[in-house]
Amino acid sequence: MKTLLASLFGKYRDLILAIGIFLLIDAGVSAINIYTSRQIEADARLINNAGLLRTYSQQLTKGLLTLDMDLRNGALTQSSLAEISEARAGFDDARAALQAGLAQAPAFTFLEPGKLREDATDNLRQVLRTWEPIEREVGPLIVNAEPSLESAASAVQKAVTRNNRLTRQANDLTESLEEMAAQKARTVRWIQALAITLAVLNFALIVFKFIGRLTVSDRETAAARQETERILGSVHEGLFLLTSERTVGSQRSASLDRLFGQRLPAGADFRAVLDEIVSGEAREAAQDYIDLLFNKKMKQSLLTQLNPLKEVEIREQARLPKGLTHLSFEFDQIREDGHVVALLVSVFDVSQKVQLERELAGAEARAQSEIALLLDVLDHNPHDVAVFLERARDALQLVNGDLQDFQPSLHSYSQLLNRIGRIVHGLKGEAGALGCNSIAREAHDFEEVLQPLRRRPNLSGDDLIPVAVALNRLLGEIIKVEAVVKRVRQFAGEKHDDPPSAPLDETLHRLERYTLKIAEDLNKEIRFEAALPEKHSLPDTLLALLQEAVPQLIRNAIAHGIETPEERQRQGKPRAGTIRLEIHADEQNGLGIAVHDDGRGLAPDEVRQLLIERQLYSAAEVAAMSDQQVVATLFEPGFSSLAQAGEHAGRGDGLAVVKEAVSRLGGRLRIHSRPNSHTRFLMQLKSA
Repeated sequence: MKTLLASLFGKYRDLILAIGIFLLIDAGVSAINIYTSRQIEADARLINNAGLLRTYSQQLTKGLLTLDMDLRNGALTQSSLAEISEARAGFDDARAALQAGLAQAPAFTFLEPGKLREDATDNLRQVLRTWEPIEREVGPLIVNAEPSLESAASAVQKAVTRNNRLTRQANDLTESLEEMAAQKARTVRWIQALAITLAVLNFALIVFKFIGRLTVSDRETAAARQETERILGSVHEGLFLLTSERTVGSQRSASLDRLFGQRLPAGADFRAVLDEIVSGEAREAAQDYIDLLFNKKMKQSLLTQLNPLKEVEIREQARLPKGLTHLSFEFDQIREDGHVVALLVSVFDVSQKVQLERELAGAEARAQSEIALLLDVLDHNPHDVAVFLERARDALQLVNGDLQDFQPSLHSYSQLLNRIGRIVHGLKGEAGALGCNSIAREAHDFEEVLQPLRRRPNLSGDDLIPVAVALNRLLGEIIKVEAVVKRVRQFAGEKHDDPPSAPLDETLHRLERYTLKIAEDLNKEIRFEAALPEKHSLPDTLLALLQEAVPQLIRNAIAHGIETPEERQRQGKPRAGTIRLEIHADEQNGLGIAVHDDGRGLAPDEVRQLLIERQLYSAAEVAAMSDQQVVATLFEPGFSSLAQAGEHAGRGDGLAVVKEAVSRLGGRLRIHSRPNSHTRFLMQLKSA
């Protein structure tokens, strides 16, 4: 071992010596650079703190002037006192940082003459001497919640008379600190120039001594290249180098040409290659990703998960081998001297892998959907769900008949779409209350199809094709849920004509959960309350309203009425809004359901403005309406006070559904509201 080391040292003695000298120079310069850079950073902080002295003194003067004005005008002084306190605290922090920084002398005195630091220290003392009288006046003002006008005036006079001098002295301090930093920079440049000169001389020595040995290295390199070509010819992955100019390198594996079905020419623009095989969005993302990889500051390990070309889909018109649907590109940085000079690109055919993953994902999604559907059904009374599904299917069958038998000469497209919108919106609310989330989502998608059609002035028969498609999807989902409910009821041994065990309790529990879910979706806090009659057995008419109309009123109250927790706190209300459901079924008060919320209430003037802005009525027509007539427009199909429709509100169908349900049962609907206080919807039916 010792003989081998001696042989190597003798053979490469001159090289080792030259490298050792270079490393010594580099280490010395690096050490000085690191130390000096830290000193310059410290000087920069000192310069910044010196500037803060000037800034905070001016802020203090401004705060004192504001305080004096507030006291003279009898205004509140908390804001000006806070500004004074903040300025004083900031000045003290900057002063402490300057004193601590100037107290630390540099370890290498040749980097900074001692006189510069002494001058800066003296300038700081002058600033502090000018500041001390101001601080003595300001101190009592801060601790006194109600300062006197005389004390404030005295502090203002002291600050104003000394502010210019304090600013000038702070500028002098800044200039002296900047001179300290400049002196360090000049010294470092001189050291770096000397180091570069020595490094150049050392490099010349290396070239002169080892020019002969480079010839030997060339022969060894040629042999290594031959071995590399043999390796590239045997690997199964597509390998090539991507240069910093984003062009394809000359060295590549034989498998690369087989993957692309043609030879990828050296020097080809990789962006043009991507244009042919991937979509525009993936191509742009890949270009940004490659730019990040060529950034020397970015570590490859941090970017691996961002690769947009991992299992990327190939365009159908790409001229690649048949059956190739997905390719995966992996990139590895090749660094030299700290810079990324190229990327090693590995290309894999992952078509079969992606196909298998999709088949597995589809099977898992179907299984999860069936499980979620089963859990939703098990969480509610199967009888109630079955009744709703039957009613929903019948309603949609009627809609389907209307679409098939529609005659434009006798009916209006807008009337048909509005009626379909009310039916779908009502089913969406009932489905959400019953936990049939898949039906609610499908109904929401149906509304997305209807919304643009309802706004268009001119429609034709072809425009109803998307409506029919959405209707079939919703019907299909209902039929699927019906099959699950049927199996659950058969498994439980329940007969189809068995009534629910406790309809009112279950319905209220369901409505409460529905309320909390919508509140969570809209980032609001809600407390649900219910006032029930002494007898829990209710007529079918009231149960129908609970199922059809009440979910719409609850959703309307949360979306329109109840404010956000922050807004309620600003108004002095509890963070959580209250929705109260009141049911009465007695001979004295008749049959009725009330939904009450303590939200923002209805403002007729705001509704008037919306009616004019959306050109639903002219200004003259709105002016002639009473407040009661204006509020009644909220029940018109397609009108909503929200500017943009969302999942739970904004389409203008919720209150229309309520109105239609109450009218169908021969009842009356009343509204009582007070702005910023409450809104109460009362649905009254005649006693049987």
